[in-house]
Amino acid sequence: MTPMLAQRPRTDRAFERMYRRHVQEVYRYALVVLRSPEDAEDVTQMTFLNAYRAFQRGERLRSARTWLIALAHELCHQRVSQEGRLDEVAVTDEELPTNHDIRRALGHLAFDERAALIMREVEGRSYAEIAEILNVSVGAVETLIFRARRALREELEGALTCHEAERTISRRLDGRLARSERRSLRRHLRDCADCPRFERSQRAQRLALRSLANVPLPSSLASFFPAPSEGMRSASRA
Repeated sequence: MTPMLAQRPRTDRAFERMYRRHVQEVYRYALVVLRSPEDAEDVTQMTFLNAYRAFQRGERLRSARTWLIALAHELCHQRVSQEGRLDEVAVTDEELPTNHDIRRALGHLAFDERAALIMREVEGRSYAEIAEILNVSVGAVETLIFRARRALREELEGALTCHEAERTISRRLDGRLARSERRSLRRHLRDCADCPRFERSQRAQRLALRSLANVPLPSSLASFFPAPSEGMRSASRA
């Protein structure tokens, strides 16, 4: 009797080609997300097992690459959720900012933002009271407090506050800037002390991320289909 793997159906051969073409990328994605080689191997194997079952049902997608990464992403998310890795990290006393840090950071906020935040957080005033004091709408108070909280967090964490410049730098890395935007960014980088550092860090991160393309594929993932044993080869030749 001829072994099944010795005479693979056409669908199996097509799947094997797809496996060889995309297994490295799927494994690399799972490894970056999960950080555990063992977990990444399991997810990669399960991804292609699910894909093979779909292949046998006759499913065909226009972009196998996108489909496989989507399958791997869902499996990674399930694994992370099951293992409780999404639990919030408790804040320790050492991580709390000091009064000096708070005062320094508040000093960098726009006056109305700083005033609205202090009235809300320190004095415990309602949005309606703050709106009356500042002579603005309740909606404007909500916006002021949101901006103040975001800016305060960024100041305390040492993050950049030049949001538009950061977005523009990110788009420039991908070659998506118009000429007028490039001129505006150059002017901003000449006048800003923080954004040039941000730009350098983004370029360094890109280089580091691209180095992940060189992740070696484990031998266990060399092929989706196991090689037939010597006895099976002999039987097939007979």
